[in-house]
Parts: sequence; structure tokens; C-alpha cells
Amino acid sequence: MAKKKSFEQSLKRLEEIVENIEEENITLEDAVKLYKEGIELSLYCKDSLDNAQQKISELKKSADGLFYKEDFQISEEDED
Repeated sequence: MAKKKSFEQSLKRLEEIVENIEEENITLEDAVKLYKEGIELSLYCKDSLDNAQQKISELKKSADGLFYKEDFQISEEDED
């Protein structure tokens, strides 16, 4: 992965890699190369998501009318 790709580009490339590996006419050597690239991309995507989650915050309004920041938390309802 010579050039840094965006999260979206990396995810799209991961999907392409999965499709290519699932093909029956791919050589073992090519499958290994694609697998390695896929691992690198998946680590990049995971890091990107972790960084984004750290940066996200929700703006809340307290009972006294003041606004404050609260770290973003994923609730179980959001995951469904």
C-alpha cells in the first residue's frame, strides 16, 4: 500500500480483494499477495475507525441550559 487511501477507498479495495480471492481461477501466489494487502487494509480501516470514534463527541445541553461535550458512546441499540 504505497499511497495512503481514504477509509472509503480502502474498504472498497477490501471488497475487491475478497471477490478476487473467492474466484476459483486465482493462483496461490496471487491469493497470498491479495491476503497480505487485505490484512494491511483491514488494519488501516480499524485504526481509522478507532481514531474517528475518539474524535467524535456529542454536544449535550444540561438542565441549567449550558452546553457540554460528552464522549461518543455506541449504545447496544445503535449496533442493531
